[in-house]
Amino acid sequence: MTVRKAAALVFLLALGLAGCKRDELVGVDPEVAPGPSSKTRESILAPSQLASWTDTVFSGYASAATATYQLVEEGTGELVARSLFRFDVIQDSVFFPDTTSAVIQFDSARVIVGMDTLLSALGSAGTTLRLIAMEEEWDEASASWGFAIDTAGEQVPWAGGPGGSLGATLAELQLTSLVDSLIFELGERSDSLIRSWNDTTQANPGLALVVADSGRLFLRAPRVQFRAIPEVLPDTAVVLRAFATARTFIFDREASELPPGALRLGGVDGWRMLTELILPDSVPAEGTNESFSLRGVVVNRAEIILLSLAPPDRPFAAENDFGATAFELAADFRILGPKTPVGNRLVGSDLLLEVDSLESGSPVRFDVTDQLQRWAAVPLDSVPPPVRIVIRSLPEGATFGYWEFGAARGDPDLAPFLRIVFTPPARFDIP
Repeated sequence: MTVRKAAALVFLLALGLAGCKRDELVGVDPEVAPGPSSKTRESILAPSQLASWTDTVFSGYASAATATYQLVEEGTGELVARSLFRFDVIQDSVFFPDTTSAVIQFDSARVIVGMDTLLSALGSAGTTLRLIAMEEEWDEASASWGFAIDTAGEQVPWAGGPGGSLGATLAELQLTSLVDSLIFELGERSDSLIRSWNDTTQANPGLALVVADSGRLFLRAPRVQFRAIPEVLPDTAVVLRAFATARTFIFDREASELPPGALRLGGVDGWRMLTELILPDSVPAEGTNESFSLRGVVVNRAEIILLSLAPPDRPFAAENDFGATAFELAADFRILGPKTPVGNRLVGSDLLLEVDSLESGSPVRFDVTDQLQRWAAVPLDSVPPPVRIVIRSLPEGATFGYWEFGAARGDPDLAPFLRIVFTPPARFDIP
């Protein structure tokens, strides 16, 4: 290539580059950039802002017989409570690797009862406990302060008057400090008592545990431990145990009537709170003048928020922290009442209700995102069902006392409300 041709080529390339001018990119606000665009919103709804908010309570899902504790109390000025239990099945044979032997004697026995030392309180001068033989049979599921049996088909008042038919004192225990286990030695009565409890041909009224002076004790799992002398080895004692086959406790006061405008949760009677929500066509977004339909949105978080009322009267205020959770309801509780079937547990709704927080009035937030997500996903050409939820303690009957919260029909300043954090469907704005 000659120098002249090379210079011509360079000139042509320079002309080409000069003709290639790059256009500037169009700059736009990211909020209106081409493509999906949607902000997450929050809506806080009082009962009056919904198409309908209905709530109520039912009880009877737990009882003293199903509670996780036994309460004995006297001398507190608040409650008198007595524990009842019995042993119906006592092992009367001893098993060896190559034989089974009858028992010729139960030479000693003791009743052992666990105690919750965190919840229990002794009287100012200590507490005297008495283990007493009952003189009348009682029904585990229905026995109460006034009745030995109190079922739909039979009602039998205590022959010995309210509080149970108490007989002879079998053992007594003086407490000057709280202990993990209470041990009542039956002494020379051991053999006759064990045999009478195991005799299916006669009634077994069982035992009562009572406070003789002052104290409030929460007890656990009564059991009997005894030494059996086998016939084949009369010089040997084998230690055997049996747990109570029936247990309950009776007390001399009933819970007060539910105050107007209140909901109740927990307690020995297993109070449950049931709610039905019919959501409106659109909801206001906090901090804006806009309203949005919840149909088709992405529900990021949904909560039913309860406001705590003043503590119930003692002794029916919850005495310790307790768990609670939410379930969906499978039918209309206004029709089926307490027997309304319960559906699935709502994911993430488990809470520990702390008494200190409840007393201070801190709001309680139950996560109901799971159910609101399913509601929002109902096809637009279908009518979504009401949102029905039951909130219950877990386990039920874990506390003697309950707690109360504002209801939708009560004081508006204490009424529950619904909080929903959602993202509307994305828009495709063209700048």
